[in-house]
Parts: sequence; C-alpha cells; structure tokens
Amino acid sequence: MVSFQREKNQLMNIQIDVKDEFPPINNINSIIKRLNLGIYTPLSYVLSQKKDHYADMYDTVVSSNENIFSQVDREKQLVKLMRILMLKRMESSIHSFRLTIAKVLGKIDDVLETINSGQLKYDPSVDIRFIDPEEDEFDHMMFGKKKKVLFQDIDLIKWEDDLKLDKAKFEHLLKISKEITHERDEKLRRLKEMIRGKIENPINGTNSKVMIFTAFSDTAEYLYKHLHKWALKEFGLYTGIVTGSGKNKTTLDSVVLTDINDILTNFSPISKEREKVSNITEEIDILIGTDCISEGQNLQDCDYLINYDIHWNPVRIIQRFGRIDRIGSINNVIQLANF
Repeated sequence: MVSFQREKNQLMNIQIDVKDEFPPINNINSIIKRLNLGIYTPLSYVLSQKKDHYADMYDTVVSSNENIFSQVDREKQLVKLMRILMLKRMESSIHSFRLTIAKVLGKIDDVLETINSGQLKYDPSVDIRFIDPEEDEFDHMMFGKKKKVLFQDIDLIKWEDDLKLDKAKFEHLLKISKEITHERDEKLRRLKEMIRGKIENPINGTNSKVMIFTAFSDTAEYLYKHLHKWALKEFGLYTGIVTGSGKNKTTLDSVVLTDINDILTNFSPISKEREKVSNITEEIDILIGTDCISEGQNLQDCDYLINYDIHWNPVRIIQRFGRIDRIGSINNVIQLANF
C-alpha cells in the first residue's frame, strides 16, 4: 500500500528575489489594477456618434433570453482576465511575467508608433458598417484582427494618453523584472534546494526521481535551461522536458528521439515497460512538464512531485498527482509539494 505525505503550505509566502529587493506582490498587484489596458479595449474609445455603428457590427443577442451582449462588455471582461493572467504568470515565474509584460508593451509601442507616424489614412466615405471584417482592403486604416476598428472612428487623443500611461507602468514593471536574473530568482533557488534535499535524502531507497509541473511552457523551458546542467554536474542526473509544443528535450544522449513517449518511457521505465522496446539502461531522473502530461500517463516510478505553480483549474492538481499516485507503484511513500 502506498502512503501519501503532503508538505502543507510549505512555500506559501516565498519571496521572488534572493536579495529581497523586488517589490511585494501586493505592490505589483496595485500597479496592475491601475493599468487602463486600453490596448485591449479600442471600442471604449470609439467616438460617440460612431458607437451605434460598431454595436450593430459586433454586439450579439443571447438567444436564450434575448439579452444583448456587447463587444464593449467583452473587452472589459478581457481586461479582467489580463490582470489575472499577469498575476498568474508572476506566480509561475518571474521569467514568464517578464515575457508577458514585454509582449503587451510591444503591442502598445506598435499602436503609438502608428498613431504618431503621420501616415494614418482618413476617408469620410469609409463606413465600418459596409466593411467585411474578413477582408483586408482597409486594414491599413484599422486596428484589430477579428473585431476591427477604424482609426478615424477612435478618439485618438484619449486613447493615446491612456496608452502612454500604461506604457510608463509596463516599462517600470519590465525594468524591475529584468533585474531578477536566474541568479537572483529565489523561487528557482528554493526549487534547487528541494531537489537537492530529495536526492540527498531519498524517501524510497535510492529513488532520485523528481517530477516538476508548471502551467506554462515558457516557465518549463526556463526551468530546464537552469536545471539540466546543474543536475548533471551536481548529481550526475539526466533531465527531460515535455511541453507538448515540440520543444521536448533531454540531456540523456541515448534518447535520440524526443517525442513525449520517448522521454516519458525513459523517465519511468518500469511502469512504461521499457525493457520490451529498448536496450537503454540509463534513466531520466528529473522531468519538467506542463499539463499536456497531466492525464493518462503512468509515471509511478517517480515518488516526488512538485507543483511549481497552481493551474487555473484546481482539478489539474489532482490529475497531476495522479501520474505517480497509481496502482503498481514501486514506492512505499509518495510526496507532493506545492509552491
């Protein structure tokens, strides 16, 4: 019978920066709350005399109760989701947070450049109601991909002001996040400490296997980048990464192919019955993965699973742990640790 140990609230209040100079998460959240995020709400800036035109184009009627669901409301909901996403990305890793901030800042810069280029085309004969959004004939006069808005129908002064305010805040967030290199990443340091502790004090004989889950592929790639050489040098252990995005890798040279099954089989060779299909004797001991492998995989050779972040859907935590909490486990004890 396999028993279950949980490291309860072990890492709830971990800091981001080794030097403890990065602002508290509450401060970052306050900045995020003050963002206009006008880059995602162009319809909120449409001139009053044009609003009905865009409502006719993009608002939809919910058939069950005949209520109108406006595109402006959709944009407001998107802003709420973006605020949450930014915090979830920071919760995952400072690296993922930095990528998100840089991406949004790039979008803002592109729009500001367009507004100030002096090349915007204004044609009073062009009416949004008579433009097919699927066509690209007027794209040089419009903002957006699926829900397009004519620049000439936007209050550009107000929009530009709000975009500049956001730009300043995003530049600040990007600057302070760039200061947290992997050497200053406290969460990464703590992860290494946990891995070292598990390897030096195994909970089942000599089992050194560790599985690390993250919700984001870029966090997984960041962890692999800064763990695989360290693990090989410090412990002589091979590391693998599975993200489902075609960037699967491993330091185990004998694994020529790097599809999901090859890596998982060499991480959990007993449960995957590797001896039937391969002569490889070495194994992957540290596996970094996203939720592409949170279901339907037998990985119970491993006895220690770390959630480096918490998925939007808490059911995924159960599914993740189910990869090693399975019938046929060779381990007497299995352990789950949550950041």
